[in-house]
Amino acid sequence: MIVTNFVARKRYRLISKILKEKYDKNIKILDVGCGNRYFTNGLKKEGYNIIGIDKNTPKTCKWMKIKPDKVMDATNMTFKDKIFDVVIALEVIEHVDCIDEIKRVLKNGGLFICSTPTPSTDWIRQFLIKFKLLQNQDFEGHDNIVDLKKIKKLKLIFYRKMFLGTSQFGVFKKI
Repeated sequence: MIVTNFVARKRYRLISKILKEKYDKNIKILDVGCGNRYFTNGLKKEGYNIIGIDKNTPKTCKWMKIKPDKVMDATNMTFKDKIFDVVIALEVIEHVDCIDEIKRVLKNGGLFICSTPTPSTDWIRQFLIKFKLLQNQDFEGHDNIVDLKKIKKLKLIFYRKMFLGTSQFGVFKKI
């Protein structure tokens, strides 16, 4: 899928740049909803200490090809409080309200990096799926779409709309 791959590469470059500017390789990173581990494996190859979690596995989800490091629900993680320097959740929070749990496992001063659909733009994604420009994987269940600029539980330090304005990318800091 042309658009899906383009957007994933663009997000990866942005996340890698943010990590290189702010951290050394010794930090602990959590990839929530890691899916096929594109970001988890890429950052691991760069030398980062990263764990990918997902509630699904290849046995429970037909599009998944690789098992996550840990099978875990994002709303009830078994990690201790304040253990990760960075938490990444790409295209996850629109499916499940897990921001409180992410905040719980994030260290004070740590970063939460996320992307999620921009409110009221699902129709554009449906159009792109129809023409096979965007993958339909896990597209249903967008019951929790939020405007990242309205999240008050963490401090928004970087915001960008991406992909024709249909996706939001944000970096938050836990204060």
